[in-house]
Amino acid sequence: MKDITTLAFSIAIFIFGTIIGSFLNVLIYRLPIGMDFKKGKSICPHCNHNLVWKDLFPLFSFIFLNGKCRYCKTKISAQYPIVEALNGALYVCAYIFLCGGNGIKGITISMLGYFIATSALILIIWIDFKHQIIPDSTWIAIFVGGVLIVLDSVINGRFDVKDLIARIIGIFAVAGVLLIIGMVSKGGAMGGGDVKLMAAAGFFLGWKLVIIAFLLGALVGTIYLLVTRAVKKGNMKAQVPFGPHLAAGIFLTMYFGSRLLTEYMAFVTMQLQ
Repeated sequence: MKDITTLAFSIAIFIFGTIIGSFLNVLIYRLPIGMDFKKGKSICPHCNHNLVWKDLFPLFSFIFLNGKCRYCKTKISAQYPIVEALNGALYVCAYIFLCGGNGIKGITISMLGYFIATSALILIIWIDFKHQIIPDSTWIAIFVGGVLIVLDSVINGRFDVKDLIARIIGIFAVAGVLLIIGMVSKGGAMGGGDVKLMAAAGFFLGWKLVIIAFLLGALVGTIYLLVTRAVKKGNMKAQVPFGPHLAAGIFLTMYFGSRLLTEYMAFVTMQLQ
């Protein structure tokens, strides 16, 4: 019975995630250009025609329209179904792997925090790659996600003051170093958005895991540069936004950070014996 309930919740969460993913596509388009996302109807970015309800079903509208605008027949970017499906799938992953699944017991305030952080990271990856900016609303959302996780621990009697202290220290653990680098380089080596992102991630993850997130982000960025250079023969000196790679590091740490830390500490202990 629990397995059936968990499956039912997973399906519902996926559908909910795709709906939020559809909204993320609106934010990806509107936030960088300063367009108010709270007003106005959804439009085709090519012909500016207002979209109606049957054009806005996550995933299904893209499939039924054969990937083209109903009105101008322009090809719709694959970004739209990818973001919708990715957000839905990652919501399910958060429910199952971060919150334990297990039917109704997996529906927690912490789950909402993970959902908010996940969607914010998706926004950062897309927007920073396209426009090389990290909107303040994204890192604020990640910080709010951390607050909800702490709130959940308080409500359920699992609050640990040491955990809160670790999160507060985490605000400065990586962001403080990046801030110094940014000040010394006068913004040339590190942008303010990256600093604020890692400050929010520090509270969300705690100081130990945010360091791992930064290292993983640097690794992802290095691999990206090497692959880009090998495949596209890109210029290694070309400016590449760091935010998407940091976001990838944060996401990976959400799922694997604690295990990596445990394995590392076990390895160090073994070497010292």
